[in-house]
Amino acid sequence: MAELLHKELTGAIIGAYYEVYNHTSRTYPEYIYESALMEELRRRGYPSTRQDEYRIFYKERLAGVQRLDLFVVREIVVENKVAEQLTSLNKAQGYSYLKAVGKAVGLLFNFGGNSPEFDRLYFDPARRESIPPDEEVLQRQVTQAADWLYPDLAYAVVGGLYEVHNILGPGFVHRIYANACYRELQLRGLAVKPAKRMQVTYKGTVIGDVAFRHILVEDKAMVFPVAIRDIRGIHLDNLKDWMRTCGIQLGILANFNAVRLDVVFV
Repeated sequence: MAELLHKELTGAIIGAYYEVYNHTSRTYPEYIYESALMEELRRRGYPSTRQDEYRIFYKERLAGVQRLDLFVVREIVVENKVAEQLTSLNKAQGYSYLKAVGKAVGLLFNFGGNSPEFDRLYFDPARRESIPPDEEVLQRQVTQAADWLYPDLAYAVVGGLYEVHNILGPGFVHRIYANACYRELQLRGLAVKPAKRMQVTYKGTVIGDVAFRHILVEDKAMVFPVAIRDIRGIHLDNLKDWMRTCGIQLGILANFNAVRLDVVFV
């Protein structure tokens, strides 16, 4: 059974987690618990690496690099959190990291709760197939843009964004999703242009620019892939100002740091 894979090793790592939890307060940032867990695993004879960089590929194209918390004996992915309790998003992120390194077993530890809490994660590396997005969900998303121009283009773009989220999952940095979205939309036959910065204007005059990866599609729409805790943290007026400057009427904001892709039409 899946939960028995590496049972002895994961049991030892969980034991180390309990030891760290019981000998630390709940007042530290995540990296402190990460360091303590590394030390406890070392004392128990389990070599581990910390904050390793891994190359993330999307459909055979390098999308970027991502750091992972801990990798124990090059077999078990360990992700640490400091929260009141673990969430479904935390678990989804853990699965994303397992897919990224092609490993089957991971452990998700929470050091912030009133009592120890962990999850054992299992992923079958052999099952990496893409699952088509629910057509009803996709159509509902695009219906939000019914009053906009280019509904067919919006449908194609949003379908591509769902594909990226389905394959990568949540938990990666913004630039990885931006590169993956560019790749996916390109594969769908759309004319795309990547952009790394967004200009800021004041009374019609450009006064500077800010870093913000986004994609111009068919010279008709702008796609803004983000990976943030809450999509409401994005100021839509800023995006609208930039779209207005570029003569673009349709904007699609997509937050990939969610269990289900969060799409907003601008």
